[in-house]
Amino acid sequence: MWWFIRLAACATVSSLVAGAQLPPGKTVPPLIGVYLDFASAPESVSIEVMKRSVEILLQPADVTLAWRSVRGNSGTEAFSALAVLKFSGRCDARAPKPTNGFGTLGEVDRLASTSVGYGRVLPYAEVECDQVRKALAYVAPGAGLRARQQALGLALGRVVAHELYHILGNTAAHAREGLAQASELFRDLASGGEMSFDDGAASMIRERLSVGK
Repeated sequence: MWWFIRLAACATVSSLVAGAQLPPGKTVPPLIGVYLDFASAPESVSIEVMKRSVEILLQPADVTLAWRSVRGNSGTEAFSALAVLKFSGRCDARAPKPTNGFGTLGEVDRLASTSVGYGRVLPYAEVECDQVRKALAYVAPGAGLRARQQALGLALGRVVAHELYHILGNTAAHAREGLAQASELFRDLASGGEMSFDDGAASMIRERLSVGK
């Protein structure tokens, strides 16, 4: 099964930053290993936009993301925490399915889901690319392929960030507003409009991953 993968995790990342000079009172941000497994990989443009959008969205949580491929994993790296993301379906920007204009994160018209077991949120999530691609129906008519690839990367990034909120915050709960809420409009996922986590979501992740905890 896809989630059985040899990954090393540790409580802190001090061994990885030996010799680093930090200002007094400044701690090393937790290093999070994010492992990607694509059934059908997006174009490189979409992947880079996705990664960058996730990093921006998680900046308030004060974490550093290390992007890795499941297939290239050697099991020798140490992280404060990890997440394994499986992307099912087609993740390309060429042919979106028709959409009804509304979708949710984790429930009806599901875009992604994170595993829960024994009362805990597990570090495994699956992103439904065929569902996320519906957001491309809201890209401006006549937009070129690169613009569509960028829009898909943005939509994927927002979905991934939502699932990382669940994994890193170890919570199945949703917020009342912001990217941690239970649902989003398709047209908002692929637009250039601002989306972000509220202060409570960022604080939850920081507290969960505080160095030395």
